[in-house]
Amino acid sequence: MNFTTRLVLLAFLACSMAAAKSPSSSNKASSTYSKASFVPPAAPSITKAGWPSAANHPSRAQQQIATGYGTELFGRKKNSNTEVSRTKTAAVPPVTKNGKIQIKMLASVPKIGQAGDIIFVSSAVFQNQLQRQKKARLISAEEVALLEAEKQKEEAEATQKAVDTKKMMEEVMLESLGEECSTDQDICGVALTMKRKAGPEGNLFGGINAKMIMGELANAFPDGSWEGKQVKLTDMKDSEGKDVKKKDIKHTGEYTCIVKLGNDVDVTFILSVVAE
Repeated sequence: MNFTTRLVLLAFLACSMAAAKSPSSSNKASSTYSKASFVPPAAPSITKAGWPSAANHPSRAQQQIATGYGTELFGRKKNSNTEVSRTKTAAVPPVTKNGKIQIKMLASVPKIGQAGDIIFVSSAVFQNQLQRQKKARLISAEEVALLEAEKQKEEAEATQKAVDTKKMMEEVMLESLGEECSTDQDICGVALTMKRKAGPEGNLFGGINAKMIMGELANAFPDGSWEGKQVKLTDMKDSEGKDVKKKDIKHTGEYTCIVKLGNDVDVTFILSVVAE
């Protein structure tokens, strides 16, 4: 046996003796860990047919124990405030008619409707086009009733303003009555006078159209009702009864005009065009 072999044997014996003298250290280290106890699965509930229900099946219970899903420790708690807010913001059931749903247009869409219109469209058109582009929304029957009530109120106010405007113009016509007004005329008294540059024979240097007449009426009767699409000049004839509405007035004289002021409210008056 050579010297190197002796050294190896002595080192091996020294390690063996050191390990035999300290067995308590390994026992202390191993004693810090306790053996994991097995948690038995919940007993499955038995249905009438004798089989466990799907919710309490043994395999499902073991999976829940292993993953922690479905247990009180790892399960999510419902927020009562969230549930209340969801209830408050729940979608209102749409109004349906002949397989279509009622909506309110938020923007004008060609071939469908204008902004503010309340119409019926198919569910596919609403969901695939209007709702995605935020151009319409569902509207409930209660909201439609409120809008109708507001619309009727606005129409009543507009009608009253139209009646008041008609009275103002009729009062001016009565004040302007002269001896030249005969009894066989349908209307007497000038409500509006427009001055324009004209030649010796009464030909105007520039015509007078319906837009100009409406502008002069608004200036002459500032307290009148001249706003809205329904307010417009509907008829205009010269002293000979010829219709000149589609043409500009080119000559001085008196013209009988009819203006629509509102629903079922029209005013007939005389326009006098004179030379400056």
